[in-house]
Amino acid sequence: GIASGYSGIHIEDVASPECFEIVRKLRSRLDIPVMQDDQDGTAAVVLGAVLSAMRAIGKDLRKVTVGQLGLGAAGLSIANLLMHTSGNPVFGADLNEESLIRHESLGGRRSTQEEVMELADVVIATTGVPGLISEKSVRNGQVVFALSNPDPEISPAKAVGAGAILAADGTSVNNLLGYPGIWKGALATRANTINREMLVAAGQALDAATPAGEL
Repeated sequence: GIASGYSGIHIEDVASPECFEIVRKLRSRLDIPVMQDDQDGTAAVVLGAVLSAMRAIGKDLRKVTVGQLGLGAAGLSIANLLMHTSGNPVFGADLNEESLIRHESLGGRRSTQEEVMELADVVIATTGVPGLISEKSVRNGQVVFALSNPDPEISPAKAVGAGAILAADGTSVNNLLGYPGIWKGALATRANTINREMLVAAGQALDAATPAGEL
């Protein structure tokens, strides 16, 4: 059909949970790469940012606790890629029961926002709820990525002021840093899919390209 005239398919702004089934069906039917940027691009970029943060503070991703607030298309994919890379479960919180079940099915740990803020060394938020994270809930030494655009769950300045060792929002940790390079690599190598190993490689490349002390 129409797909034969293209080198790949790029999908964006499709809501969860429909996005997961759409991508699954397209990948099963086509022999060209299919990329859901809200899932794949965001996950790769967040992985790169987390790796850079670990390097900046001298910690090992495999030895820290990660919490994910918001388990929509982006949040689930971020948690899944971080679990694959670290080998550890991610504490995941969401108001949607189906999202929590999906997170558990991928090896994640069901949690609450309060528990994530209390236990996680790295907090990633993709909830779409401005101001969700209060300053009093931030612990000293946490890494906080509040990534909802245009208004984050907490501003980087407020997070750092409340004790976070590093903080960022969606203006600096954004999927636009990932998908051009991921697509360039996929098309240059004539790949017929975009898989998890490619996303990990993209995250590692972003980390390697990040100057010391920056995200």
